[in-house]
Amino acid sequence: MSKSSQRKKSNGPKLVMAAAAAGALLVMFVLPAEHGVDLTGFGKLTGINALASTTVEKAGTDFGQNLSFNVEEYDLEAEEINRSIRGMLKLEDAPFMSETIVLEIDDLGEIEHKFIIPENSTLVYSWKLLNPEGDGVFYEFHGHPSTADASNYPDGFEMAYSKGEGRGQNGSFTAAFPGYHGWYFMNLEEGPIQIELTVSGYYSEHKEMYRAVDGKVINNVEF
Repeated sequence: MSKSSQRKKSNGPKLVMAAAAAGALLVMFVLPAEHGVDLTGFGKLTGINALASTTVEKAGTDFGQNLSFNVEEYDLEAEEINRSIRGMLKLEDAPFMSETIVLEIDDLGEIEHKFIIPENSTLVYSWKLLNPEGDGVFYEFHGHPSTADASNYPDGFEMAYSKGEGRGQNGSFTAAFPGYHGWYFMNLEEGPIQIELTVSGYYSEHKEMYRAVDGKVINNVEF
């Protein structure tokens, strides 16, 4: 008998055993786990069947599923979309604006900066003291209508949004009426202070409206 024939004869039982093992793995593990086919009941007994459904869900192959949105029916025409998703999306005519400014306030100083904002437009803002001491600075965030719009409101109309003492504040603001909206700051500590103010939104203009030192008015701009 040749050496080749001897090797084939000796390897024969090993090949049979390997094939049997592979078949068992296929039937007991692969088919239940990947295809949900459980011929022996072993997949159900061990919980492997669950892997089949999980695999399908993660793969996202169910492209025929029906998607639903919690919005009213809308037409695919652009103007109809703008109308039907009102409240979720607001388009702006003005260009997007963003700036960071440093306000310098002398000892016993006061300053007021305002932004001209359309009605229902939102301003995202952040301000902080660059050299904080003590309780910080007195601030008042408020708004007035412009002179052109003043006749539509009661005499002396203004609206306060927040007021207090602090070292900084972050937030967003949506204008309830068109006009001038912004911050008045008063230095409560000895020595000059610096406030870094960052705003982003669709305001049309930014002005320093008022500045005074120890009661002496240096700048006062009419609305």
